Amino acid sequence: MAGGLAGAVAQTAIYPIDLVKTRLQTYEGGRIPSLGALSRDIWIHEGPRAFYRGLVPSLLGMVPYAGIDLTVYETLKEMSKTYILKDSDPGPLVQLGCGTVSGALGATCVYPLQVIRTRMQAQPANSEDPYRGMTDCFRRTLRREGFSGFYKGLVPNLLKVVPAASITYLVYETMKKSLSLD
Repeated sequence: MAGGLAGAVAQTAIYPIDLVKTRLQTYEGGRIPSLGALSRDIWIHEGPRAFYRGLVPSLLGMVPYAGIDLTVYETLKEMSKTYILKDSDPGPLVQLGCGTVSGALGATCVYPLQVIRTRMQAQPANSEDPYRGMTDCFRRTLRREGFSGFYKGLVPNLLKVVPAASITYLVYETMKKSLSLD
């Protein structure tokens, strides 16, 4: 619970910067505006609430991702001790493998919420037909693109998330061992 709450607070705090980053990435026009100019334009033309467009799906995805990732990692680590390593501690390669599988599974399960979040962030409020919320974005995506629309960009996302999860678990286990926290 504490980890989930900490993640939610952190996500809420940094979310406006994430929204501006997404807008810069998807900017279509001539000269790309500066971070300050774009932030000011969003504030003036869309209001302060615009900086939190898509926050709900982002927060909804955090808890299941962390739960799936950690549960799968710990389960695979324990299974490796039982079936592969015969009660000895897993080494770095097994830890990386467990982190790879757990990170990929967690990220894949919550990816539709990331797609919804990104679409809501990327769309300015003054667009011709803005999303009226998370449910509207979900329905339109399903209607226009089918189920596969929720997984656009999954492979590049996995190329980012999987190594990060694997390395995080490897460092975590190494630090636990070196600080005698096992």
